[in-house]
Amino acid sequence: MRKSKSEENASWFVFTDLTIGLLALFILAFVAMATLKEQKAEDLTRTEEEVLSCQEEMRKIAMERNALLSSSLKSTIEKGLIALEDGNIQIQASFLFPLNGAELTPEGTQVIQAIGKGLLDILDTSDVIMVSGFTDDTPIKSSTYTNWNLSAERAINVVKTLIAQGFPADRLFAAGFGEYHPKYPNTTDENRRLNRRVEIGVTPIRKSENKH
Repeated sequence: MRKSKSEENASWFVFTDLTIGLLALFILAFVAMATLKEQKAEDLTRTEEEVLSCQEEMRKIAMERNALLSSSLKSTIEKGLIALEDGNIQIQASFLFPLNGAELTPEGTQVIQAIGKGLLDILDTSDVIMVSGFTDDTPIKSSTYTNWNLSAERAINVVKTLIAQGFPADRLFAAGFGEYHPKYPNTTDENRRLNRRVEIGVTPIRKSENKH
């Protein structure tokens, strides 16, 4: 049965209204996606700017801290007992411990105490001290005791000495890296000597606020 002209016009109007509605919906979705994409780009740019600003601020703080450390530890540095590299205090293990030993020698204790005094002079309320122990790749002649143990125990004993000197225990932590982060290739006796070390670094940390 053939539709009348009025029925055909009604169908055409329904189809046209549906098409217009779908087109409008598509345009709205496209505009929303474009707006969201633009917002994301703005957020990403703002985030990158904030990161760069934060990095620049951290560099300024590190430079100021290094200058203070250099001044505070001047006599110890001049004696050749320690070195400052990128804000980290570098100490050769031979100045602190007996070979393959983790207990500080009397001379080693004096070195750490001198360093501790210098750190106390520049320590900020938001800073923590990280003490890291490192060894060379020479295996320890033990079935259970490893370079991991030795490096960790050395770092812990340095931390204990700093605590005894007055450092708050919650502002200190120790880490042992064993032989896995050498400064130099373990190819000569001199390089191995330099790889046996303790590093002390100052790290700013933001404490989270407890919410009740």
